[in-house]
Amino acid sequence: MAEAVFADIVLTNGVVYTADEQDTIHEAIAVKGDIVLFAGSKIATQQYVGPKTKMVDLGGKMVIPGLIDTHIHPPGLSLLELYEVQLANISTLEGYIEAIKAFYARNPKTSTIYGRGWSWDVLSGKEATKGPRKEYLDAITTEIPIIIRASDGHTLWVNSKALQNSSITPGIAVPVGGVIELDDSSGEVWGTLKEGAMWLVPLPAYSLEQYVEALTGFQKKMHSFGITSILCMASLLFKILFNAFEDMEKRGELQLRVRGAMAVNQSDDVDEQITTIQTIRSQYTSPLLQVISTKFFTDGVIEGGTSHLLEPYTEKAGKGLHYHGEFLWDTTKLEQAFYKANTKGLQIHVHSTGDGSTRKVLDALEAVHSQLPQGDYRNIITHLQLVDERDILRFKELEVIASVQPYWQFKGPKWWHNVDYQFLGDRANREFPLRAFFDHDIIVASSSDYPATRVPNPLLAIEIGVTRNIDNGSFYGVEDITHMDDERYLLNKQERATVQQMIKSFTINGAYALFMEKETGSIEAGKFADLVVLDQNLLAIDPIQIDKTKVVMTFFGGKLVYERP
Repeated sequence: MAEAVFADIVLTNGVVYTADEQDTIHEAIAVKGDIVLFAGSKIATQQYVGPKTKMVDLGGKMVIPGLIDTHIHPPGLSLLELYEVQLANISTLEGYIEAIKAFYARNPKTSTIYGRGWSWDVLSGKEATKGPRKEYLDAITTEIPIIIRASDGHTLWVNSKALQNSSITPGIAVPVGGVIELDDSSGEVWGTLKEGAMWLVPLPAYSLEQYVEALTGFQKKMHSFGITSILCMASLLFKILFNAFEDMEKRGELQLRVRGAMAVNQSDDVDEQITTIQTIRSQYTSPLLQVISTKFFTDGVIEGGTSHLLEPYTEKAGKGLHYHGEFLWDTTKLEQAFYKANTKGLQIHVHSTGDGSTRKVLDALEAVHSQLPQGDYRNIITHLQLVDERDILRFKELEVIASVQPYWQFKGPKWWHNVDYQFLGDRANREFPLRAFFDHDIIVASSSDYPATRVPNPLLAIEIGVTRNIDNGSFYGVEDITHMDDERYLLNKQERATVQQMIKSFTINGAYALFMEKETGSIEAGKFADLVVLDQNLLAIDPIQIDKTKVVMTFFGGKLVYERP
């Protein structure tokens, strides 16, 4: 007779949504070590209860798999919170200026003021298209550089000293896809650097120890939101970030499954870049820390006028009558880069916001599709703010994963009317397809793009994906909605997904996107016990209440890593 196997932990008397192929719901889970031993009925799970088994009565609470963010920028706001100016919770230009002044007063010996969080929707006139002027920052100081990144991460607002130190003048050569805004009257540099032009000024430099400190705080934040796995986006900072993650792992402190995507730029030799990525990939081979993807930028963002569109921007974008935005790659070179990456076993992960950009990316993927050797590539296009209907089915045909950020998929107060609708016209009503991807059986993986999303709580994104409406009015300084069909902030309700689809986009679909679906992403025997306990049953409550749901506990590999105070 086989010896009885007893669990270390049994979670019982709950609503266990497994996110498996059948959308199975169980009552209990038995965990041994870092693995799910059994998931089933309360009675059936009793066979795994031994004298040392820890019993956790869920009291009807919900359990879902550990959540997976498939596009995130560690350490998020953690370095900012420690060392820089935070503007994300301020809603006026005057407030930004006062916050920067206050930071300078507190840190009079700093050599450079860095920060992040200004938003396009507080600006008006020419500043709504060019960004805030340098004169605001010059009034604070011209003795040291001030360099402030927009909330979306695609534009820098700088003072004259920052421009001077980097020798940025109206005639300077601009990197591919970059924009240096100029004053229409004087011809002088306005004070904003968009996309590739941002790299003309230096990024803040932090030590390995500072990164470890910031990533420790980042990891705690992830656990508080139920996130147990991530795809780390990092371009120039990739090496120090992964060194810091590795340092945490060696000390037994890394409690996230981290996969990495490294940038490939058109301006540098593609073969050399991919060879470098292969070399770095070979250095990180542990179960927790791996490099799997190449990251490509093919356009910018709508608010910066740098997305590449099939039809021109409106006149209110300030770019003229026939401006489509720029596609950032030569298409032949992009095809070659895609082929090279996939044949070297690297996934492709493409930033594309405009419908013109996404079509050209799909064209490039299609061009190399038939040339590629048999393989499991799982290529991804992310953001997908505008996608032509004719191109959605191509995701399925080319086996491309749609990586979306549901956090943004409603008519944000001020933002939608002041930015998206002004720049796009009626196309803004068709932004951010979601249900269309699910309806065509396309793999949809959800993510935050944190810190572009200020609060990367997947429960907020799940609500918005289901309602296509505002998740928390008070967060945006407006009255909350009482019904999901409230028209004020509702964005194309035909694109609503189901609760199960949204949970899967953050669990098993995310695991698939990260090549980890055999290890995590669903609650099944033999998989890692990455689990999240919620205080409400998402399948039973009014969808507009999902944002009020709290994470009670997060387990990573069977270990309790977060418990709500």
